[in-house]
Amino acid sequence: ETGLPIIVYVVPGRCVVNMTIDTLARLAELPRIVGIKDATGDLGRPVKTRAACGPDFIQLSGNDDTALPFLVQGGHGCISVVSNVAPKLCADMHNAWTQGDIATAQRLNMLQSPLADALFVETSPGPVKYACSLLGHGRNELRLPLVPVTKATEKAVQDAMAHAKIALPPQAKVA
Repeated sequence: ETGLPIIVYVVPGRCVVNMTIDTLARLAELPRIVGIKDATGDLGRPVKTRAACGPDFIQLSGNDDTALPFLVQGGHGCISVVSNVAPKLCADMHNAWTQGDIATAQRLNMLQSPLADALFVETSPGPVKYACSLLGHGRNELRLPLVPVTKATEKAVQDAMAHAKIALPPQAKVA
């Protein structure tokens, strides 16, 4: 069978249902299904998924706040929101882990952790669009029914970006 490889998204917070490991194992038998984005936050799942689907089945965390522990449990990476704002920080954390530099991976995870929290204080993608606009990457505009984030969230995002040592360009408009 030809076609693009498929990553199954399991995001109970958005679709209100979870996918069992048994169902995932049946899907993994299909040649085009090569992996999962697991946003369950269940850090026991990577081990169970590996046992059910095999070591070549790609497992990507769907949550930035559990990306490092997901790797520890056998995951392969992360489909990340934080990487839109701090791509180097996320890549450096992943690279440190893959190189066996656990202390550096933990230190970088601590830097990005408040940002992972701040980018979900309000409904996504509002906070990440605001953060990206500060960096000069697009405008802080959303389509209804989404609305711009509150001033309190703007401050939380700015503080988290500062904690992560993300330098804002001189033209950044910080309220």
